[in-house]
Amino acid sequence: MGEIRIKTDGPGVYHITSRVIQKRRLLAEGQREVWVGALHRAAEFSGVEVITYCVLETHFHILVRIDPAARNCDDATLVRRYRALYGDTRAQWSGLNADELAHTLATGSPEAAEHLRDRLRRRMGDVSEFMRTLRQRYTRWFNRAHETAGTLWAERFGSVLVQDTPWLVGLIAAYIDLNAVRAGLADLPENYRWCGYTEALAGHEALQSMIARCFPHTKDTTEALAHYRLLMLGKGAAARGDGTGARIDPERLLEALENGGELQPHELLRLRVRYFSEGRALGSRDWMESGEGARCLERLKCPPSHKPIEVMDNADLAVARTRSRYRAIEDPRT
Repeated sequence: MGEIRIKTDGPGVYHITSRVIQKRRLLAEGQREVWVGALHRAAEFSGVEVITYCVLETHFHILVRIDPAARNCDDATLVRRYRALYGDTRAQWSGLNADELAHTLATGSPEAAEHLRDRLRRRMGDVSEFMRTLRQRYTRWFNRAHETAGTLWAERFGSVLVQDTPWLVGLIAAYIDLNAVRAGLADLPENYRWCGYTEALAGHEALQSMIARCFPHTKDTTEALAHYRLLMLGKGAAARGDGTGARIDPERLLEALENGGELQPHELLRLRVRYFSEGRALGSRDWMESGEGARCLERLKCPPSHKPIEVMDNADLAVARTRSRYRAIEDPRT
């Protein structure tokens, strides 16, 4: 678990997962509402674009686009982001609220102002700093609300660098938004309140635009949302009547391949592909061999080899994977 985290030098898409300590159910309904608010505040502070998310009782998934250039912002942007995270309260580390920060940046000593700028900018445009902000903010709220102390999170968060192409980003997003269906918590993704797709349907414009970017050939957001729903659902993607969630027998998929049947994207999603959350990098073979994925992997002490995902050969998709030996026992509900 001590391996260097894969990060791109430019804009990158990351599928992030994090689990609660000892799989305790510390993200109940009311707590999920707080977590979603913390997610959006942390994202705005960090200059991060949230593509989608899904939060359950014991863990969460987030798909984000992060650009290190978010650090290159002016004082007005710093104050706006600071206010988004801390509101009108004073941050413990600085002792300043947003108005006091603005005053210090404008009229304080050059040394003090530059120290604040550097400290804030270092927390922006970076996947590790974004997750530190999100998890710490939620932990502080939880401990205050329940009069407890200590960490809530089981381990380092997991992250997969994903090639930033519309079809692949859309596929990972749909995998994330289907979590509640696979867990048997909802019969349709729109019937689960705490995921990005449902919030987009409720009118969240930023999430709507993220989905629309996955379908560049659609004429408007409404059409993009419709295409996205078809991608998620497909034939028989709703949960079974016994509430155990949508599943299909892998042998049926192999049989379809042997018979020459074309494997549709919605069928691939129903496999609950582990590569989406357990790899180090996911993208086309060219991207993995000579593109940004290859350059990021080379920074690791022992770069993993990549291999095609066999059930997706028609999509020219490959994965670099080293996390399998650290894989924790899964919650049977997910």
